[in-house]
Amino acid sequence: MPGVITMRTAGRRILVPLLGIAMVAVPAQALLAEGNDEGAALLAAMFFSFVTVPISFLLFLFAISATTRPVLRIFAGLPGLMTVLTAYWVLIAGGRPDMIWLPMFHAALAAIMFWVGGLGRTPPAPMMMVQSGTDFPPQGGV
Repeated sequence: MPGVITMRTAGRRILVPLLGIAMVAVPAQALLAEGNDEGAALLAAMFFSFVTVPISFLLFLFAISATTRPVLRIFAGLPGLMTVLTAYWVLIAGGRPDMIWLPMFHAALAAIMFWVGGLGRTPPAPMMMVQSGTDFPPQGGV
């Protein structure tokens, strides 16, 4: 067909073995073997971390402009939610206190995003002190 671009032979020679290696699920099968719920929880925690951490790093693009930095504070909820989820999956469901670094990384990422989202904010100007009394507003004269 004219106009259809296909993959070149060199690309196929590289991509097919890599896909073949990636599709072999031996490590995942070992984690999930014989109803191992702890392994499934750890696999879920690692998978969602692999997905959300790059998204969180991309959200740091909101830190470029001072006008979009407050939006970064809102999106800090993503690693905050992942802190709770991975803490449950790793510590409670998985029973692996040695992997505490995973939820702690998400917590640190959420804290950094929240802090960077607040940079450059100016505090509001103080309100004027208003004097209450019978002669306010001043009407002139003595």
